[in-house]
Amino acid sequence: MKKALLTTSLAVFYCLLLQTASAQSFNSAQFIGIDRDASNAISKSEAANFRQRYFTTLDINGDGQVTYDEYVEANQLKGASTNPDYKVPVPEDFSQTDTNKDKILNADEFAAEGVRRFELLDKDKDGSVSRAEFVAPGL
Repeated sequence: MKKALLTTSLAVFYCLLLQTASAQSFNSAQFIGIDRDASNAISKSEAANFRQRYFTTLDINGDGQVTYDEYVEANQLKGASTNPDYKVPVPEDFSQTDTNKDKILNADEFAAEGVRRFELLDKDKDGSVSRAEFVAPGL
């Protein structure tokens, strides 16, 4: 009985592990949201449009730039019960995008990072990102 329970538990754990790994490698909802023409591939213009929409979402006060505080708030990197004085460590994606290191993202920096990510994802260099090429962290 104990052996069967252990075997079942390990099987469930393995399935959950596979599901988590799969979720980290391909985000179907995000892909569909970017692939506006439903061609099963993301074009450069679709990627650029997505980055523009994403920038607008992050720019909470609408001033044309994303401060680090806006980024933290928009991405919910600090919980409601977290001490308000807690400084969230700067994630790598923010740091990479902030090329002038002023802790403010402007539209040009954000678009340039989108182009860089697109080029990394477009493994076959055909000018589009297929479902197979679209892996975390995405665009």
